[in-house]
Amino acid sequence: MRTRALLLIAIASCCPPKTKTAPPPVAENPMPAPTPPPAPPPAPEPPKPVTQTAQPQELAFPDEDFRKAQPAPGPERPFHLPHVQTIKLKNGITAYLVEQHTLPIVSWDLTFDGGSLADPQGKEGLASQCMSLVGEGTQKLDKIAFSEALADLASSVSAYAGDDLQGVGASTLTKHVDETFALFADVVQTPGLRADDFDRLTKRRIESIKQQKGAPGSVAGRVSGPILYGPKHRLGRPVTEATLGAITLDDCKAYHAKWLHPRGARLFVFGDMTEEKLRGLFEGSALAGWAGSVPTAPAEPAPHMLAGRIFLVDIPGAQQSVVALMGFGPPRNANDYMQTMIMSSVLGGGFASRINMNLREDKGYSYGARAGFAYDRKRSVFSATAQVRTDSTYQSLLEIDKEVNALAAGGTPATDVEIDREKQGAILGLPAKFATGSSALQMYRSLVYYGLPLDYYASYVDKVKKVAGKAVGSAAKAHLKPGEAVYVVVGDANATMIVRDGKTDKPLEKDGKPVTLRAALTDLAASGKLGKGGLVVLDADGQVTK
Repeated sequence: MRTRALLLIAIASCCPPKTKTAPPPVAENPMPAPTPPPAPPPAPEPPKPVTQTAQPQELAFPDEDFRKAQPAPGPERPFHLPHVQTIKLKNGITAYLVEQHTLPIVSWDLTFDGGSLADPQGKEGLASQCMSLVGEGTQKLDKIAFSEALADLASSVSAYAGDDLQGVGASTLTKHVDETFALFADVVQTPGLRADDFDRLTKRRIESIKQQKGAPGSVAGRVSGPILYGPKHRLGRPVTEATLGAITLDDCKAYHAKWLHPRGARLFVFGDMTEEKLRGLFEGSALAGWAGSVPTAPAEPAPHMLAGRIFLVDIPGAQQSVVALMGFGPPRNANDYMQTMIMSSVLGGGFASRINMNLREDKGYSYGARAGFAYDRKRSVFSATAQVRTDSTYQSLLEIDKEVNALAAGGTPATDVEIDREKQGAILGLPAKFATGSSALQMYRSLVYYGLPLDYYASYVDKVKKVAGKAVGSAAKAHLKPGEAVYVVVGDANATMIVRDGKTDKPLEKDGKPVTLRAALTDLAASGKLGKGGLVVLDADGQVTK
C-alpha cells in the first residue's frame, strides 16, 4: 500500500493538472497573407559553339569468322507419318481418315471429279462460277444468315472448283461438329443458288478479269494456257467477260444437280474424329436422301502448242514485265521424281537458287525469280519465270535461257553444295507439310489425286537422301528441254531496253538508236538463237493479233 501511495504522489508531482485557457480571438473576415512576387528567371547562358568531332568515313562491316561460311542446317526433326484409314461408306463415298486428337479441331474436304475441264465451249468459267455460288448459303439461310451461323460456331464451310476437281470443305471445333455438319450437308444438297448472289458473283468476276488484263503477272497466267495447250483444249481457252456473261443461273442449278453426288466422291478427314463418329455423320439422317453417282469427266484432248517460239503481250506503260520459259515435263509418278525435284530446286526453287541469284542478287533486275514443275494427273508444266524491271526485260529473258541451258546441257552441273542444300531443305521442311489440318488434308488429297500410295511419305526422307549428282544431271537433261520450250514476255512493247556489258548495264542500241522491247524480240526471233518459230504477238486473252 505504501509503495502504491508513493507512486501516485510521484506521478502527480510530475504531471500537474491542466488548466483551461480561452482560445485566441478570431477575426470575422480574415485576409490571406500577401504572396511575394516570383523571382525573375535567370538569364539564359550564351549558346556554346558546336564542334563536329566525328568525321564521315566509309562503312565498315564486321569480319567475324562465322560470317565466312553459310550456316549449317539444323538437325532433322523426328517425324512420324500420321496413320490414315480408308473407309468405304454406305452411300458410295470413299473416306480417308487421319485421327489426331491433340487439339479439339477437325477438318474435312469432300471432293468430286469435274471442274473446269468439263466447261462447255463458250461458257468457260462455268465450274468455278457455279461452285462459288454453291458456297453462298442454303435454301434455308441466305448468305448473311449463313455466314452469321458459321461465325457463331467459329466454323467455316466453302466450295471450290479446280481444273479437274471440285468440292466442299469445312473446319470446326470438336464441340460444334454436329451443328457445322448440318450446315455443310445443306450446302451440298440444297444450296441457295439465288439470283442476286449469282448476279453479284458474275459482276465481281467480270471486273476481276478486267483488272487482270492490266497486270503483267496476271496476263502471263491468262495466256500460258492458250500457248501451251492450243485453242482446241479447254485449258487453252481462258475465261473472259463474254464467257462469264453467257452463263445463266439455270446453268448453275443444272451443274449442281449433275456433279454433286456421293457415289464416286472422296472424303478426306483430319483431326479430332473417329470412324464411328464419321459414319454417324456421313451415313446419318442429314444425308439420308442424298444419292447418285458422280458422272465420268469428259476425256481430255492432247495439248497442241500454239505455233511460235517467242510470244509477246503488250501492256502499254507497264512498269514491270514478266518473262518466262515454259514447256511440258514428266508426270508426278515418274521414277525420277526425287531427282527432278532437287534439280528444279537448284535451278529456281528458293532464294539461293541459280535463277534468283542471277536476276536478283547479281543483276538487280528482279525481286525474285523462280523455276519448277507444276503437276496434274497426266503431265507437268515446267516454267522458269520472273517479274523484272521494264528496261531489263530483254536481258532477263537471255539470262533465264542461259541458266536453263547451262543446267540442261551439263555446262554447269549441279554442285554437291547445291544438291545438299536442297536435299536438307526438302527433308527439314517435311514435318511442316503435316503441321495443320488443312495442310495434312492437302497432302493426302494429293497422294490420292496422283495415284500414289498413302504411305508415300514414310520413305520420303530416305529417298531424298539417296539423290546423287549424276542422277540430278540426268533429270536436267531429260526434262528441261529448252529446245522445245516457248518464251513468254508480257510488258510495254515500246519501252527501251538495256543490255549487260561486263558488270554494268548500257542502253541497247542499233545503228546508234535505242531499241524497244518489240524490236529486240523481233531481232532475237529472226536470229534463231532461241529456236525456230518466230515472234507472235498476242492480246490479254491469248488471241493472236498479228
